[in-house]
Amino acid sequence: MFVKKLVEKASKKAEDVSPRLAFHYGVPTDAALLAYDPVLHVLAVATRNGQVKLFGRDNTQALLQSPSPIPSKFLRFAEGQGVLLNVNAKNRIEIWDIDTKKLCYVHPFEKEITALSILPNSFYIYVGDSSGSVSLLKLDLGQICLVDMPYWIPFSESYGSEANNVGNEVEVTFVSPQPLAENNRVLIIFRDGIMSLWDIKTSKVVLLSGRTMQQQSRQEAKIVTSACWICAKGSKIAIGFDSGDIYLWSIPDILNAQNLSSTGNQNLPLQRLNLGYKLDRLPIVSLRWGNTDGKAEHLYINGFSDNGYLFQVLILNEESESRIVKMVLPLSEACQGMELVAGLSDPNKHKQSALVLLLKSGQICLYDDSEIERYLLHAQSRLPQKLPNHSPVKLPYGGSSISVAKFYTSSPMAVASLDEDYFSSLAIKYPWLLSMNNKYKTSASFADIQKTRNLYITGHLDGTISFWDASCPLLQQIFIIKQQNEDNMSSCTPITSLQFDMLSSVLICGDRSGTVRIITFKKDSTDNIFSFLHAKQGESYNVRSIKLKGAVTSTSLISNSKRFAVGTEKGIVSVISIEDASILYQKQLECRLSGGIASLQFEIYSHNGYDKDLLIVGVEDSTIFLLEEETGKLLNTNPFQTNKPSRALLIQTLELSPDDASVSDNHDTLSKEPLLLLCTENAICLFSLSHAIQGMKKLINKKKLNSSCCFASLIHSVSSEIGLILVYSNGKIEIRSLPDLSLLKDASLRSFVCTRNLNAPSSIACSSDGEMILVNGEETYFFSTLCQNDIYRHVDSISTIYRKDYSPRKESSYVVKSPKERKKGIFGMIMKDARGSKGKRSDANRDEQFIAATSEELSSIFSCANFTPLSVRRNSSIKDDENIKLEIDDIDIDDNMQKQKGPHFPGISKQKISKGFKSLREKLKSRTEEKVNAGNKKPEDDTSISQIDQIKMKYGYATNDDSTSVPKMIGNKLQENMKKLEVTMSL
Repeated sequence: MFVKKLVEKASKKAEDVSPRLAFHYGVPTDAALLAYDPVLHVLAVATRNGQVKLFGRDNTQALLQSPSPIPSKFLRFAEGQGVLLNVNAKNRIEIWDIDTKKLCYVHPFEKEITALSILPNSFYIYVGDSSGSVSLLKLDLGQICLVDMPYWIPFSESYGSEANNVGNEVEVTFVSPQPLAENNRVLIIFRDGIMSLWDIKTSKVVLLSGRTMQQQSRQEAKIVTSACWICAKGSKIAIGFDSGDIYLWSIPDILNAQNLSSTGNQNLPLQRLNLGYKLDRLPIVSLRWGNTDGKAEHLYINGFSDNGYLFQVLILNEESESRIVKMVLPLSEACQGMELVAGLSDPNKHKQSALVLLLKSGQICLYDDSEIERYLLHAQSRLPQKLPNHSPVKLPYGGSSISVAKFYTSSPMAVASLDEDYFSSLAIKYPWLLSMNNKYKTSASFADIQKTRNLYITGHLDGTISFWDASCPLLQQIFIIKQQNEDNMSSCTPITSLQFDMLSSVLICGDRSGTVRIITFKKDSTDNIFSFLHAKQGESYNVRSIKLKGAVTSTSLISNSKRFAVGTEKGIVSVISIEDASILYQKQLECRLSGGIASLQFEIYSHNGYDKDLLIVGVEDSTIFLLEEETGKLLNTNPFQTNKPSRALLIQTLELSPDDASVSDNHDTLSKEPLLLLCTENAICLFSLSHAIQGMKKLINKKKLNSSCCFASLIHSVSSEIGLILVYSNGKIEIRSLPDLSLLKDASLRSFVCTRNLNAPSSIACSSDGEMILVNGEETYFFSTLCQNDIYRHVDSISTIYRKDYSPRKESSYVVKSPKERKKGIFGMIMKDARGSKGKRSDANRDEQFIAATSEELSSIFSCANFTPLSVRRNSSIKDDENIKLEIDDIDIDDNMQKQKGPHFPGISKQKISKGFKSLREKLKSRTEEKVNAGNKKPEDDTSISQIDQIKMKYGYATNDDSTSVPKMIGNKLQENMKKLEVTMSL
């Protein structure tokens, strides 16, 4: 019965718990890929663990999380459509709707994806794979999914006559539509350097290059690692190799169609660039052509390996290609991704184009592209010029790394007065994260301070203390306190401990040098608990200080008390007077391994009708001492210790309510006395406080933790029940019930890693009602625990990257609209032979292949199988020996059939279905011809058909002769069913 009550009580507590990530701010630490939508002005940053961070206009941010923590291989936007394609390491293509921030579809790909490109102004996607083939997919915006198209480019056709002589198929490294001929040609570059210019309409190679170069470099075994167009009209391309070589090739553009016949197969490049990459054999990992409106269109070249890195920008002189103007960007580490971004800068400033570089460590830095262009132009004239400066992307409050932090929240009733307009205006005034301006500081106005509902206090490595308005995840700085030493000089000693009392408005802070400062704030008569923030800076507080031996590791004070306690790394506990900053007494404590004081707590212990004031001291190795508050006398002569030393995270006394019960190891006794809670890195223990004072260790409850814990704190729900929140070093968060220690709910912060390294510090602050702020490098997590206290419910205004009902901004160059196309589907395969010569163009119409095809023409081309499909098609579940037999009566078509959402797993091979439909079509065709011929037979004595009837018959209309209307109706019905079936199979 007792166990049943504990289970019921834990279930009731779980109803109040809802752990969730409310908002993520900053750049993920394990960023690996970049992508940019120039229409919607959205920058995407993919990580190695299945996350994608989005940065949009108006200072908006959003975090997308895949179900599985799998690294990304390719990241592409369907420009202007609010759709993001993410290809993970398991060759699954994820379709994200950035309006709803939901994963809408996952498309499994049978082979390894090695190249990906989206056809501009369309919904078609080229996918190159490890077998050397290029498949075609279509993005269906209605269902937000991908559809396999029958059109494809097999390796045997695109590689040329040498395809049969190659031992293994050569993977596709680069696939891209040719500029100005996107709807007619696509360039395929294979791993060994062979380039194939493919004509979409005729389904054949029109240019094959690189054969001789490939044969000459077989001994070197060069591998293509990157490529990009370096001409707006699609006449030049740059190719980078793993050997550090960079070659420039000439490609016949669409404006010079006559050059195709004269050019033939090109096997020599225009130029080889000698830029220093080959000297250290740095692979050219990425190339990017800066096609700007300026005078100096330039090529960005990025190369790095484990042994070195180099990033250069250069201009290729069009008149004399032998002259190259170049510049080396002085990066501190290798670059793993780059994008040219416009439109994300501060709207109050002029429009800027930025070069966004993603460094190996995950740090993002920005270069002003106009400064790069200006430098190159001056270098052309040999004028001395200063190298452009870069702007690292840092948190507005991360200029000096946070070493310790505290978080205090007000009541939920006070939060209700805040509206969404407040957050929207705050987002506009907030400093831009992706800004080339290094001034990140922001100060809250008096009107904003009056709306303060949550206070975040941070101590920094440079000795400063900052106060932030945390009513919104965009933290507003209220003011800064800079520490000073005895000579009135700024102190740069890191802050190591903070303790703030809300009622008395006293802040105790300690630093690494052992200096303790008592900061007392002045309050006014208002009811706002943060009223002390309303006064002008410098007039709202006074400071007193005292010097101790050793770095300060812990502080504690209680409301309206005249004293506080300080612990140092040398194991010394000092009790200090607040009024005159004098030391009342000191106590040196010894322990097993480490002498640093981890926890201090004042407690009133009631026993046998009298109260005793205690000071509970916890050492870092989990040794606990109990002192008299007044004198510092040691009450437990035998230190209270755990069996094995373990770093202490939290030591706290618990005063349980009459309804609570703690249970011993045998679950046979109840205790209403205060308990002593000890949380270490690997366990949670509950002891009897009265037994601890007597020097005895009576274990009430214990829970071993599965992984290393780095933070623990007590939280209170609306019903005043006490819970325990645990944060593990791997980002896992647990909420446990007290005193039974049962797990209520858990969650995980995928990329959060708790570290004590000062070069990449992480800090965690938790309020008493379970709201947490976790800072990890250049990213911040705002995490909520309880259902009732949702202080971040207005984050929609700062996390809305794009809305479908909003039109793009005026500076957007175009908006892709859904084409009104006739869906050919698989039925187009059946009727292909009926069109006869339409698939083959005559010499007289050869020039028409260079005219930009309309979306309807592309649909007609891509909906038909241009080559015999592979024997085993992707996701096919029908064996080769299965025969499909269809009868006309078996066709049941539903006009309202809708495509099922979710992963695309077709269960029928299109090749087999097409064979069955072809046989069916022949049967139907013969039946129809028989009926038409029978109807057209004219009796000998019948008069000739009038000219009007002949015209009606020609165009399929019924005549006065009912004999022709019947077969025509049959034919029309058959065509209608065919169209319906075609639409169905294309879905």
